[in-house]
Amino acid sequence: MAPFSPADADDPAGKTSPVQTLGNVDDLRKLLYEKAKVSRKMSWLLDECIRIPWTQVRFGLDPLLGLIPYGGETVATLFGTMILGEAARKGLPVGTLTRMGGNMILNAAVGTIPVLGDVFSFWFKSNTRNYRLLNTYLESPHGEEEPGGWWPAILILGVIGTVFALNILAWILMGTLLLHLWSNLIGAVR
Repeated sequence: MAPFSPADADDPAGKTSPVQTLGNVDDLRKLLYEKAKVSRKMSWLLDECIRIPWTQVRFGLDPLLGLIPYGGETVATLFGTMILGEAARKGLPVGTLTRMGGNMILNAAVGTIPVLGDVFSFWFKSNTRNYRLLNTYLESPHGEEEPGGWWPAILILGVIGTVFALNILAWILMGTLLLHLWSNLIGAVR
């Protein structure tokens, strides 16, 4: 498509201006592919970038970050919010954005449980699920880009706040458990 020029202002009907048309389905897929480039890369990085040799099993940085005690899930969720933010900018309906946020919160909540959370993240792949929700919407006939307003930002902040709260709760529980074990150990030594 030719760039806009001052001459285009004289031709409001666009009779002399070239119009970009999509030639076939491959052109449409390529356009959709470009529209969700950041989300695609982020979901691949967090959920699929590492392949176990001689298998088709893939995982990404999300379960690895989850190995960092009481903070790794927060870091992974912060990266995952890029997908949620792009979905909000693309104008996804509030129900779909809520499902995406729920995927992230579920992954982070189970992720606070040592080992089990990492296995769950390895299997659940919340970022890939969220990218599929975004891509499905973009490929649908009604997938128009509309501004999301303020509520997507509030939803994203709510997801991040919930994940932080879950991590703080996990820190408190772990600290209480360690304190209890320590006091029992000291009491048994005396």
